[in-house]
Amino acid sequence: MAFEPGQRIGDYEVVAKLGAGGLGEVFEVRHMISQRREAMKLLLPDQGSPEMVERFRREVQTLAALNHVNIAQLHTAFYFENHLAMIMELIHGETVRDLRLRMAITLPQALDCIEQTLNALAYAHLLGVVHRDIKPSNIMITDGGVVKLLDFGIALTQRGSELTRAGYLLGSLNYMSPEQVSGSKATPRSDIYAVGVTLYELLTGTLPIKGANNYEIMMAHLNQVPVPPHHIAPQVPVKVSDAVMCALAKEPAQRFATAEEFLNALRLAASTSEEGNTYIRPLPARVRTALMTAPNTAATATAPVPGTPLPTPAPSGTQMAAPPTQSKSGSSSGLQNLSLEEISRKLAVYIGPVAKFVVKKLAAKSDDLDFIYREAAKEIESDSDRAAFLKARRQ
Repeated sequence: MAFEPGQRIGDYEVVAKLGAGGLGEVFEVRHMISQRREAMKLLLPDQGSPEMVERFRREVQTLAALNHVNIAQLHTAFYFENHLAMIMELIHGETVRDLRLRMAITLPQALDCIEQTLNALAYAHLLGVVHRDIKPSNIMITDGGVVKLLDFGIALTQRGSELTRAGYLLGSLNYMSPEQVSGSKATPRSDIYAVGVTLYELLTGTLPIKGANNYEIMMAHLNQVPVPPHHIAPQVPVKVSDAVMCALAKEPAQRFATAEEFLNALRLAASTSEEGNTYIRPLPARVRTALMTAPNTAATATAPVPGTPLPTPAPSGTQMAAPPTQSKSGSSSGLQNLSLEEISRKLAVYIGPVAKFVVKKLAAKSDDLDFIYREAAKEIESDSDRAAFLKARRQ
């Protein structure tokens, strides 16, 4: 069944068709009551194998759990005459792929785009979501310069089991990490690799890994070390080039441990370049303060595994080799870490990935969980959100 402009779908009127993808067609629609224009993604019956229907449903559930300025926002979802539909914010802009085809992207533009993408991933990873399909066509830039990460259709979450049988590749081969190519499970570091490929392409105008066919591309991901970006594009600062190469390491353990670590490396590299220019726009004051007071773990960080506790920073002057201390309530440091992880996850819903740094800072001041909850709540701007966060403490 084809939908045309003027046609009604539930409470929405079709305005125009925006495009089509692997999981359905996308339309611009107008809500008949509010008159708000939104985007509607429809899974049509003839496109819907049982696995595709389940992926579409999981995308709805994944997006419903994400609330971040750099992630396309889900408004609602419903069924209409056997069509599963999701309603999302209507984004006015163009994808990074289209932008790159239309014009040369400058170094500041590339780094700003990747900064916002990494912010989105840091938030998603904190909530246990691995995107698995980062590429320029899934990154949109609005007319106001805000990046929106799109298409969580094949995202891997803590709640969902793997749908695809072993050995079947999901994602876009040119941006796929070596471990995904070899059939292993994707992790946050797999997304970091894909961001590295994307940034490499934006900086140099070419992909780091190429091949005449899919087999050659797969083998190159596994075995070929790309030429550093600054060898291709001399305007790229060497330290920025080094950060990209770290993200493209073949072994996941040799890449940045987190999206925040990659972002911080790019910030430092850009701000200390030989030209003396700062290419990435400043962080908001609250975020900057949290990052400045957070302990530096870049040298020893390991990949966060969903469900494992976040480390509690040692107070100033404490040796890292010291045995774990007991909290005032007598609980072990392991239990304390689990509690801190829970606070970080709950707080991240309201303030994003900086929640981890806020909680670490508060934990360094006191190991009293009530104190940490009270002080963390002060970082939430909305009174209703602050109340909901504190209420979650009592549950």
